[in-house]
Amino acid sequence: MGTNSILIVEDEVLVARDIKARLTRMGYDVVGIASRGREAVSKALDLLPDLILMDINLQDDMDGVDAAVKIRSHFNVPIIFCTAYSNEETLERAKISDPYGYVLKPFDNRELEINIEIALYKHKAEKVLLETRQRLDATLTNISDGVIAASIQGKVHFLNPVAETITGWSMLNASEASLSSIMPLTAFEVDQSDICFNDLDTLLSRPSLVNSRQILTKPNGQEVPIEISINRHEDVVSDLVVITFRDISQQLHYEEKIRRNAFVDELTELPNRALFFDRLASSLNRRKRGKREQFAVLFLDLDGFGVVNDGLGHEQGDTLINEVARRIETTIRPDDTVSRFSGDVFPILLDPVDGVTGSILACQRILYAIEQPIQLGDTEVNISASVGIVLDHGKYKTADEMIRDADTALHRAKLDSKGGYVVFDNQMHKDVKTFLKRKNGIQKAILDGSFEVHYQPIVDLATGKMASMEALLRWPDPVEGMISPAEFIPIAEETGLILPLGEWVLRTVCNQIKKWNDAGFDDFRVAVNLSARQFENNIPRLIEQILIDSGTSATSLSLEITEGIAMKNVDHNIRMLKELKDLGLFISLDDFGTGYSSFEYLKRFPLNTLKIDRSFIQDIEDNVDDRAIAKAIIAMGQTLNLKVIAEGVETESQLEILRSSGCDYIQGWYYCRAMPADELAPHLRDRYLVSQRQMELIA
Repeated sequence: MGTNSILIVEDEVLVARDIKARLTRMGYDVVGIASRGREAVSKALDLLPDLILMDINLQDDMDGVDAAVKIRSHFNVPIIFCTAYSNEETLERAKISDPYGYVLKPFDNRELEINIEIALYKHKAEKVLLETRQRLDATLTNISDGVIAASIQGKVHFLNPVAETITGWSMLNASEASLSSIMPLTAFEVDQSDICFNDLDTLLSRPSLVNSRQILTKPNGQEVPIEISINRHEDVVSDLVVITFRDISQQLHYEEKIRRNAFVDELTELPNRALFFDRLASSLNRRKRGKREQFAVLFLDLDGFGVVNDGLGHEQGDTLINEVARRIETTIRPDDTVSRFSGDVFPILLDPVDGVTGSILACQRILYAIEQPIQLGDTEVNISASVGIVLDHGKYKTADEMIRDADTALHRAKLDSKGGYVVFDNQMHKDVKTFLKRKNGIQKAILDGSFEVHYQPIVDLATGKMASMEALLRWPDPVEGMISPAEFIPIAEETGLILPLGEWVLRTVCNQIKKWNDAGFDDFRVAVNLSARQFENNIPRLIEQILIDSGTSATSLSLEITEGIAMKNVDHNIRMLKELKDLGLFISLDDFGTGYSSFEYLKRFPLNTLKIDRSFIQDIEDNVDDRAIAKAIIAMGQTLNLKVIAEGVETESQLEILRSSGCDYIQGWYYCRAMPADELAPHLRDRYLVSQRQMELIA
């Protein structure tokens, strides 16, 4: 028993005091006494007791029953009637207030206490039940699934709002209808059976009544795809069937979109990589089963698409991709397949095809269609494409192999000339394998420290002394011997490995210069070749940091760039070279005469020296044109106040021609081959180099 609060309503003062005394002894808290009906209503709503003991006959125009009804309409509180009257009429009137007890006067304490405790317990249980029901109603009203509760006989007891929306039935109408009429279902797929609610016992004996897909037909004839689960809740009191279901129209839309995206490119709606591979594999399988007709794969890539994308924006880039896709589709047959892998790459499967001739003719039609002007907003764009072609000759086992070789042919087409095509051959495959071997070898050599830097002296023709030297990268391989730079440098350039390799060369050279300086050798420069890829980064900041790290003076370092590098992105490169020269470095233009630089451009570059390319030196004795070009370069250098170096000098007659033409420096095997740093120490000591001819005479 707790300290529950009780309000006493009794019009006889002595009786009221007696009841209060009894309740107090029982441990209850009597919060008030009222003698009239209206007073009882007022105090009940003000004090909010846990229970009210109410006399029926009160000396007022509002008796206990009326007061109880009034109180209960505003405040859910248990009321026990205490009265001396027990006639049928009084009992019937008392029922309208839903009393929790009826005690006849006079009563004993035990009887009163039992009635009070039962009333309090019953009210508490009802309150918990009501709160539970309210939470359940709120849940069923707000969940996204439809819920129907029905008897095992099919009588509907409950529909939540979602169920009303999906079925088209209101709760009011559904309560008078059968479950089978509210939920007329048909199978969602051909191999399914209908769910019928006419015989629920038989239905519930079937398996797989969880998340089953069906088609629900609404009263207006509209068909709604649903996912439905049916459960039976059986106990001693009731036997209910609870049906939960949801409209899956949106889900089916998403599923279809996912299925499409699995095999279709979202932008162009062309077959994607997965579907293209599947169709190519089918062509290969037909070939294996004896089909004699050839088929071909064309790998097409747009030339300069990045410029359009960056210049006009991605939206116009997408428009261009779509237009190209449509144009390719119009040039191929319905049974052929054009796909989009990513970006601007369009693989095309021609099956069947009339050998190389048929493949090339199809390729030419496609290229012609693409090359026609394309209107992108206010801009007319002309674009070309490069194509790699591979034919099946019965040797391919997988789609990956054909795609690999088509990509190789495309890569070759891109290198050869934009807007063209290349048919794959076996030599390309060998070249790719060699490329990958060299690339992996370069990576390993960088990590292992296998590269070496050799140094070739550059001689001042006026004094015969070594004035500077060029650092040359060497790759000694334990199996192949010395691998030619002409073989591995282009691969390093293409793969980007030239960046870590170039930085390693710069650090190695600067550290070696510092060692020579510390040994007392100074007043010379070492030239290092720079790559075009290095100019894509902040090369001035990198070299400045390397000079600081090594403790080397900038005046000891010279940088060589080729004429081809200089003429790419001219303004950017001039800015970079000026920053490098401001650090104190010398700048030399290497391989001069092989490019297209003009006198006007040369004036803009912050140069110190020009190097005549060896191709003009090797035949200078016999070739009048080469001699004239060499003399013109020397004259141009003098005009621009630049020193001129001739590289690749091997004979005394070459040297004399250059000397008589006013060349400043020579480099080549006539004086000295490139050598490791430790072999160069004697030449640094006396600076005078003995020529190969002089060595022969000495011998």
